[in-house]
Amino acid sequence: MSDHSPAGSLPWLVPPGYDASAASLTAHVEAIGEVMAGRARLWLGPFAAPSQLPAGFEDTALVVPTSGSTGIAKAVALTREALLVSQDATAQLFAADGTAADSRGHGFWLPLLPPTHIAGVQVIARAHRTGQVLGLGRPALPEPLPDLRGHFDAAAFVALAGPALTRAEQLGLPTFTSLVPTQLSRIVTGTSGADVRARSLLKRFAAVLVGGAATSADILARCRAQKIAVRTTYGSSETAGGCVYDRAPLPGVRLRLTEPDASGAGRLEISSPTLALGYLTADGGVDTTPFASHTTADAGAGADASAGAGAGAGAGAGAERAFLTSDLAELSVDGALTVLGRADDVINTGGRKVLPQDVERAIDRSLMLRGMVRTNVVVGVADPEWGQRIEALVTLEPGIDPAEATSLVRSALRTSEVPAHMIPKRVHVVEQLPLLGIGKVDRATARRLASEAR
Repeated sequence: MSDHSPAGSLPWLVPPGYDASAASLTAHVEAIGEVMAGRARLWLGPFAAPSQLPAGFEDTALVVPTSGSTGIAKAVALTREALLVSQDATAQLFAADGTAADSRGHGFWLPLLPPTHIAGVQVIARAHRTGQVLGLGRPALPEPLPDLRGHFDAAAFVALAGPALTRAEQLGLPTFTSLVPTQLSRIVTGTSGADVRARSLLKRFAAVLVGGAATSADILARCRAQKIAVRTTYGSSETAGGCVYDRAPLPGVRLRLTEPDASGAGRLEISSPTLALGYLTADGGVDTTPFASHTTADAGAGADASAGAGAGAGAGAGAERAFLTSDLAELSVDGALTVLGRADDVINTGGRKVLPQDVERAIDRSLMLRGMVRTNVVVGVADPEWGQRIEALVTLEPGIDPAEATSLVRSALRTSEVPAHMIPKRVHVVEQLPLLGIGKVDRATARRLASEAR
């Protein structure tokens, strides 16, 4: 079957449930390879694949799960073209900035993320794309594929990264990988001998993509001080993965703020050839609510940043598709993106609106809390007097008394520039923050835990 077979006529591949074993990873790598070759479609959605795709979704080649602010899983429908454009835009960036100039921006990939969400899928798909573009005859992945069961730590990374770097060097390719902030933090902040070895290997990667959640400024600073080529990424299932690297849009991507406020912040809208068709629903229907088409005049309104000829060409043609995210953001004069937080995460306390991410960043940056608070999430809990009160969940470093958590955090923030109404009323200690998807904090569960805590 050729690469040009109509997607609607291709069979669905539905791999067995992913269990992180090498056999399970192999099944997903093979399925993703069939999608990349144009021979099949891959279903990773949260419900059974439909016997027939709805009108307008016939070109669907990949379906991945995602969850919105409600926590209800949805099925994102992506075309093969969107995947290819995303992969080639990343390669174009890496070729242009010298990351991988000798291999046209493509490289060897070490897969460390589950291939059940878009970030993990794209790591594997990029490795297939490397094989296609460079004529390797196979994807640029480790042989054999790694077993990812068990706890991820420095020792596990060393065992996987060493052979991957060796194989990449044999092929004459730069080595890439993708991590979530939690994984990166463990390697960068650890003090054991294995941590030191892990950092020495991580420095040999041409690029280490980090995304899925915000990465603290401290971790990024440590990476750069240690010459680790970390690249921050921003994107979602709806954009076929990362479409903004190091705060700048990839070629062909346009960023726009809708209804910016007096400070310049607004809700982020993304126009890109990598956008999904929309959402498939369990009842056989579709949802395209956050997707829209703009005329040239519409696309030019509001704060805007774009990259590459593709973005300009799209606007000049008179129309472009756009995806309205749930994120509040700012765009600098030179187009650099700063994501402030999700619009639906805003806490309304005593008539004042608070972005929890502002409080979380203050906790992360507090010198008084350095070496005491490891991770944190801030949530709003229903309160009869304030509407919502601000509370925090934290994990602590060994040796810190959990009973002191509230006083430690409140005392530290009182000495900062954080206004009094933004300081958490209570702080709850947990063994680990609840996570959703790949490395994202599950704020709905965090709110429930805070509400139930005594």
